[in-house]
Amino acid sequence: MERYTSPPLTVPTAVRDSLYRADLIFSGIDHSGASYEARVFFDNADAGLDTPRDDASGYAGSFTVFGHFNCVGDEGHCDPQWRYTDPFDIRGRHSLAPVTKVVIVTDAVRRLTAGEVSVTVVVAVPGADGAQTADALFFDRLRITTYDAIG
Repeated sequence: MERYTSPPLTVPTAVRDSLYRADLIFSGIDHSGASYEARVFFDNADAGLDTPRDDASGYAGSFTVFGHFNCVGDEGHCDPQWRYTDPFDIRGRHSLAPVTKVVIVTDAVRRLTAGEVSVTVVVAVPGADGAQTADALFFDRLRITTYDAIG
């Protein structure tokens, strides 16, 4: 997708006021397509490529994906589910297995004024004439995780 807007995520006021750190975690990201930057905005469903990356616009951070774009191997070569493994297989994960990206959003969460936040992700693919949108963002799950200070 070119842009994703989440349903509201709950961030209780008591948690927001006492947190040590907050992470926005994207799980199961498919990186078999184009490379891109995913720009993350809080409570700004109209965010786009030209939206300033500042507090007033709800900018919370970004992550990048180095895409693999096209597969040049034999049939099944680029399918992470296809590879045979056994209990003694010492190879690492398939290079196209889905990945997880974490965006540290502590400051953006502290700026929230409500107990819920919607997350908008804008895909920016590099191009000869600057960034452009593309249908490149695919993931399985989005969650926000907060951490208390230790001690």
